[in-house]
Amino acid sequence: MGKLLGKFGFVGTNIVVMVLLHGNSKQVWPKIPYLSLRNESTGEHVRLLFNTLGLTTLGQALLGRLPRERWLARILTLGIIPAALPAIIAIGQKVLRLKPPVAEVYNLAMVPLLPIAAIFIEDALFSQIAQSDAAQHG
Repeated sequence: MGKLLGKFGFVGTNIVVMVLLHGNSKQVWPKIPYLSLRNESTGEHVRLLFNTLGLTTLGQALLGRLPRERWLARILTLGIIPAALPAIIAIGQKVLRLKPPVAEVYNLAMVPLLPIAAIFIEDALFSQIAQSDAAQHG
């Protein structure tokens, strides 16, 4: 049960951090230098996603909620998830040809779905790394 709550916490924290860093046209809090979104380009959204996952990971590590044996899997996940974002955006724009307001719903759906995907990817990578370590040392 604790692991499940930890995963919900990871997703929830990522959502809050992403909202804080993304902002909007009526932003009531100041943008955070170097971390906040500068424009609406795909590249900036990749950077935003990396910063979001990175800040959440840093917070977990500082609070002792990220075991050392998972660090490698998390670092790899920090590369994989943001790297996949341009393809996810392209699917919505070019393959599905989504137009507003449906495109907005598609994009907003990514806010919780990307951290959820990160959990699955990290777990899969962790399992592979653990199996590889066990095979090497056993």
